[in-house]
Amino acid sequence: MMSTLTANARCVLKILENTGPLTTSQILEYAQSVQYTDICSDCAGGDAFVAAANQLVDRGLVTREFGKGGYRWQLTRK
Repeated sequence: MMSTLTANARCVLKILENTGPLTTSQILEYAQSVQYTDICSDCAGGDAFVAAANQLVDRGLVTREFGKGGYRWQLTRK
C-alpha cells in the first residue's frame, strides 16, 4: 500500500505518524525540517502538499477538518 503512494503522500503520512494532528502550515514546516529531508522532496510547496494530502484522504488514511487556522489533518483511527 505504501509503495503505491507518491513520495509527497508518504512524507505527509510519516509526519502525521510522528506528530499527530497538524494544520497545513505546520505540516509544511515539518516537511522543510532536516528530520524529513530524506523523504520530503518537494512537499514544501502548497500545491504538491494538497495533492498528496488529498490522495491520503481518498484512500481513507487521513481525515481533514476545516477550522481555525485552516485545515487540520490527522491519521484515520483504525
